[in-house]
Amino acid sequence: MKIKKIHLINFRNYVNQEIVFSDNVSLIYGENAQGKTNIIEALYLLSTGKSHRTGNTNELIRYGESFFDIRLEYEDNNYLQNIEIKYEKGNRKRLLINEVKKDRISDLLGVVPSVLFSPESLSCIKGSPRERRKIIDIVLCQVSRKYLYNLQKYNKIVRNKNVLLKEIKKKRHQTQQLDVWNESQAMTGAVIIEERKLLIQSLEKRMKRLMHGISEGREDVTLRYKSFFDEDKNIFNSLLDMMNENKNREIENEISLFGPHRDEIEILLNNRNSRLYCSQGQQRSLALALNIAIMEEIKDRSGKVPVLLLDDVMSELDEKRRNYLYEIIGDKQAVITSTDKTQFRMTVGGISYIRIKNGTVISDSNV
Repeated sequence: MKIKKIHLINFRNYVNQEIVFSDNVSLIYGENAQGKTNIIEALYLLSTGKSHRTGNTNELIRYGESFFDIRLEYEDNNYLQNIEIKYEKGNRKRLLINEVKKDRISDLLGVVPSVLFSPESLSCIKGSPRERRKIIDIVLCQVSRKYLYNLQKYNKIVRNKNVLLKEIKKKRHQTQQLDVWNESQAMTGAVIIEERKLLIQSLEKRMKRLMHGISEGREDVTLRYKSFFDEDKNIFNSLLDMMNENKNREIENEISLFGPHRDEIEILLNNRNSRLYCSQGQQRSLALALNIAIMEEIKDRSGKVPVLLLDDVMSELDEKRRNYLYEIIGDKQAVITSTDKTQFRMTVGGISYIRIKNGTVISDSNV
């Protein structure tokens, strides 16, 4: 699978622009605030259905306009195919795959898988538990329709249960109905936890190997999945018992307090919590290892090599880590943004150089 070109209309600072990608490395370069990251954002949106920078879709529309339209052409199984997302203020995003309208934006997950490595990627190491859950969920949703279905179902259950908890606290509802929601939440939550644990185990093995290479054998990684369930019990039964035992707490707080939406993934380096005790360089190494591990995982589970999106991260890595990343890229397809074109000339061959200025492609030459 290879992405070929993207067409942006009224997306961020782009009026009407087409960008053609190399089958290997496409380096998008130019000064700051010209629109380089906007291309990465559009590719990520076409891969996952979401922006990595904002939850407000209106912010993606060019100033003064009322809609955007982005279209990606890609090759898969020797066929040229396309994905298109259209959005107009006040409406939902519309998705078309090969000109066929889809009911849900999530239908694009796994079609063109991608892995994003950006300055924000450090949030998966030093950020909140929510950031790490988000990373894991995005990976699993790209490789497992079953996981996507259960995650969507679980989130709906939690939202409905929270409404009920508020009603019960206001004495507008009896507690009997809460038992039904608790059972549904525990059943769906158990599936999610089991899938997450399996992924964590696989990512840990990959990250151990990768960190061993990056640190020349000096650093070891451990991943821990921390949940509310009792390890000695069946996950479903443990979750259900926890919810039933804490009904009054949940009613008082008017919110669901237990389940995979509150779980934590701990990343330890040499048995110390990386969020608290790692240096900036070590955190960058962990983020790099995690993203490469995710790329390998998606390839092995889906059969597709994900597009690697590197947004302004080379300047954040020292020479050793940059060279390690270059080795990993190899013959994979990558889209890289940078303000500095020259550092890539002698390091990687076959780069397509794309200069961006004020939301316009200025030059495109192959080296």
